[in-house]
Amino acid sequence: MASIDISDLHRTPGGSNGFRRQLQVATQCARELIDELNGSRKADMPASGAIHGLALLAKEASRRSLPVSEKEVDYWKEVFFKWFESVKRHFAEPVRDEFRSKAEADFALIREKADILSETPWEQLRTRYVHPVRFPTREAFDLACDRAKAKYPANLGIALDKYLAACVQRLLEADDVDQPLVVKVKEEPPEDRPGTVAPRFITFDDGVHSIVVTSFGGLQRPANSGLGLQKAVQQQLRKTSPGTLEQLEFDSESSMFTVRSRSLGSLAAVAQAIFSIAAAAKGNSSS
Repeated sequence: MASIDISDLHRTPGGSNGFRRQLQVATQCARELIDELNGSRKADMPASGAIHGLALLAKEASRRSLPVSEKEVDYWKEVFFKWFESVKRHFAEPVRDEFRSKAEADFALIREKADILSETPWEQLRTRYVHPVRFPTREAFDLACDRAKAKYPANLGIALDKYLAACVQRLLEADDVDQPLVVKVKEEPPEDRPGTVAPRFITFDDGVHSIVVTSFGGLQRPANSGLGLQKAVQQQLRKTSPGTLEQLEFDSESSMFTVRSRSLGSLAAVAQAIFSIAAAAKGNSSS
């Protein structure tokens, strides 16, 4: 075994590996806790401690050795101080400026040791945060529904989603309240019985919306596949809403039904057609 001629605990061949692992863990911890600050109005959050801990490690790190890019650190700083501005009234005046200056110093040190580039696709993922909206009472929920219906009377089926999206974006001080959020949807597989179908509604950054169906157990032939359901929906729309077909882009395959559009009203017609087809399947099975 070659002799070790360095006394720094974190710079020996094995020690440097262990130190690098700690940098990775601390960076990921800071990344996740900064995400929690995005839109938060709570004053006592753990992100400040995570940033300070990463800064302490960064003091001993080599330049450009942190597994985070400069641009991501700039984004962290933006989110952190946007949060601080919203909660600083909860900090005692004597410590408010000191807290800010210490955070500035920590971010400066982290950025100095950050890499210019990073393998983490954070810029693509930063718009995919989930912003849960909760109501304290059923009465508050009903009131939101009533106001949503008044605000978007043409699209009652999705009015609440649009209303809540606008509310969340106002809370986040988004520039364009009409720009849709990217929403993660957890798919609950439907039971394999007639009349059961679970279309998913997805909103993308570019203003395009989509309805996706991947489980067809509740449908009957020939609508129990992606292509079969597409044909059935198109036939239904020709009877009920022929004008919507021009605003829809179907892209189905055998295992998945997919339709995209910028028109929420057209997609609402698609959803209604899917549920009508499912209801017909349920009726046929019970007769």
